[in-house]
Amino acid sequence: MTKYPMLFFMLLAFSVQAQVVDTWVFSSQAQRQEAMAIAGELRCPQCQNQSLLESNSPVAVSMRHEVFSMVEQGKDKSEIMAFMNQRYGDFVQYNPPIKMQTAILWLTPLLLLLAIAVIAWRVMRRQNRGGHL
Repeated sequence: MTKYPMLFFMLLAFSVQAQVVDTWVFSSQAQRQEAMAIAGELRCPQCQNQSLLESNSPVAVSMRHEVFSMVEQGKDKSEIMAFMNQRYGDFVQYNPPIKMQTAILWLTPLLLLLAIAVIAWRVMRRQNRGGHL
C-alpha cells in the first residue's frame, strides 16, 4: 500500500519543470519583453531543439546574455539576428533565411509531400482499375 504514494511522489518529482532564472536587469519592461522574444527565436547550438530561453548550457547562457546586452545597447532585432547568424551560422534561427545554402531545408518537406501525393494517386488509380501493386 505504501508503494503507490511513493510512486506518485517520484512521478511528481520528475514532472516538475525548471524555469530559467536570469538575474539580468533591464531598463524597461519593453526591453525585457523584446530580449525574451528574440532569445526565444534563437536555437541553442549545443542542445537539440531548445531555444536560448530553455537551455542552460554554457553557450546558451553566453548567447542569451549577448542578446540581453545588445537589446540594452539599443540594437534592433535585425541587427541582433545578423550578428548571431554571422557568429553561429543559420542553424541558430528556428526559421533560417531562404537562400541557396538553406534551400534544401525549405524544399525537402514540399518535395516529400509531393512525392507522397503522387504515390497515393497512382496507388488509388491502380486500385480503381482493378490492377495489383
